[in-house]
Amino acid sequence: SSAADLEGALSDIPWADEEEPASASVKLGLQRGVGLGVLAGAGEFVAICATTRLDLGFDEALVLGALCLMAGVVLACIAVMLWIGPVRWLGAPTLDRLHARLLGLVGGTLVAWHLWPAGYELMGAPGRLPSALAFYAMPLGVIGVVSLNARYWVRRRSEQIEEGMPTGPGWTPVAVGVAALLILVNSFTLSGRQYGSQAALQADPPVVLITMDALRADHVSALGTVDVRTSAIDELGREGAVFVNAVTPSPLTVPAHVAMHTGIHPVRTGVLSDHHVLSSRYETLAERLAEEGYATAAFVSDPALGLGSGLEQGFAVYDDEAGAPLRGVHELSLVTVVMGLWGEHAEALERSALQERPGDATLGRAMAWVRSKTSGPFFLWVHLNEPDWPYVSHGASGAAEGGAGHKDRYVEEVLQADQLIGDFMDALRERVDRPMIVVFASAFGQNLGEDGLGHSAAGLFDQVVKVPLIVKPHSAAPLHGRVDAQVRLMDIPNTVKALLRIDQDDDIESGDLTAFMEGTQSRDYATFLLGQTSQSIERGSVFGYRAAKSGGAPGEMLKFIWNPGLDKHWLFDLSVDQFEAADMSLSQASVVGQMQVQVRKELSSAATEGAQVSGLRARLLDARQR
Repeated sequence: SSAADLEGALSDIPWADEEEPASASVKLGLQRGVGLGVLAGAGEFVAICATTRLDLGFDEALVLGALCLMAGVVLACIAVMLWIGPVRWLGAPTLDRLHARLLGLVGGTLVAWHLWPAGYELMGAPGRLPSALAFYAMPLGVIGVVSLNARYWVRRRSEQIEEGMPTGPGWTPVAVGVAALLILVNSFTLSGRQYGSQAALQADPPVVLITMDALRADHVSALGTVDVRTSAIDELGREGAVFVNAVTPSPLTVPAHVAMHTGIHPVRTGVLSDHHVLSSRYETLAERLAEEGYATAAFVSDPALGLGSGLEQGFAVYDDEAGAPLRGVHELSLVTVVMGLWGEHAEALERSALQERPGDATLGRAMAWVRSKTSGPFFLWVHLNEPDWPYVSHGASGAAEGGAGHKDRYVEEVLQADQLIGDFMDALRERVDRPMIVVFASAFGQNLGEDGLGHSAAGLFDQVVKVPLIVKPHSAAPLHGRVDAQVRLMDIPNTVKALLRIDQDDDIESGDLTAFMEGTQSRDYATFLLGQTSQSIERGSVFGYRAAKSGGAPGEMLKFIWNPGLDKHWLFDLSVDQFEAADMSLSQASVVGQMQVQVRKELSSAATEGAQVSGLRARLLDARQR
């Protein structure tokens, strides 16, 4: 009986000098490949845990880990089906060698799938060619290691069966067990991450930066002339200082936010459009506060601000997920490839949920992070995209008079955003047990059909350049709650540092707005303006300058706009012409000449144009421009 059992067991092992049917090779290859697939999936999950900027709970991490295992199995099965034909065609002296070669090639393919994209990125980096070549060569070593170990594993198992010894668990169960252990350990580690450091004092105030795209200054009731009631934003204004003449240096999402985070004009960082990337050589406010021990987190609603924009510098948590059915799913390599292939269809991308994350989802993620924090000060940046085109009906509370069609829909978007901010601030005040520094700003305004520019941020007229800016200190209300002098978005970093009483950076352009709030300064900050004539920078740029009127009161400005492509310029006296209807350029030729000299001076100090984004994010941005 034992001899018959041994003969039956040996007959089940295809590692002998005999012909094996193709179907049996495929079946056994898939069985062995599953083990390699789950290990590759677990390895990808470990890499994701080490690099992700998402703040995931234990259950969310487990689900992501399971998805990684499934993706690894799928890739392994594809690799088996890819290599089984060539391996059988080439043949081998014994079946054990044939299957060992197959498993080696499958293992090498899985490693190449994960490492070669990284090697490709390193190829373009200065001085990284040896590292790139190492990434390309590593799968060859994996092929040899897996092949040798596969032959040893199977021969040993055959010997154990021949000698009647216990064989123990097979390759696939062992691989699944190891993978499951890696998933559990790393899920626990990822969900238990701590933010901030001992460098910060428990009494240090939290800093909250709330930014929005496309919110016009005249659609905030604390500032504007349009009959719109933005009660939540107004409440921040009553607790802090409202800057009624704040301007953006560039009415574009990424350049404006680069100015807010670095304190440097976009023309001097090389970030000239949403396609450009902020270089790591420029320090952000988040990096500085992280050095001070602050926990840092950002939650953004626009893919233009996503990972890869450079604005993630200094943030331990950077949540830019939009359109994701499960947390972290976009970080899987298989999903990235599928999304990239799908992204070739620009029409689908233009209407895709990837173009914008709803504000309530963004703020919900931010509040979940705040609640999960144990203690200590934090720097939290949240970004909303609600007022931007295309407009969506939300049924927001509040009332607005006047306007029709798209203008009414824009007002509804503004009211929705205001309501979301109010709910968010209420939740923050309930959770945070100390006064907070809150900065609220819009990155740029919005054309609502004026000047033939449609519903965009093109041009440099005040409806896109003038923005709401509110600074609420953590201490007592400022002496001057309404500041008329002109200020810029790049004044935010040094203002926050001044409120925190940490050293300001004299090497950047950022001013200290606390001097205006305390009444010790009233001089306007002149501002160079950089814009586009359309949605795409390739179709033309437009330059401008907004400077104090000679002998005028604070906030009384002259505005110069120059379109070199059309060889046309405009000059407005905003103190008497707030709607920029009366061009004075012909009667004030000397002033126009001075302004052109100033613009050329600003352009002469421009930094080298920054690198540009690629891949799916670039195609998302391109789809908008169409």
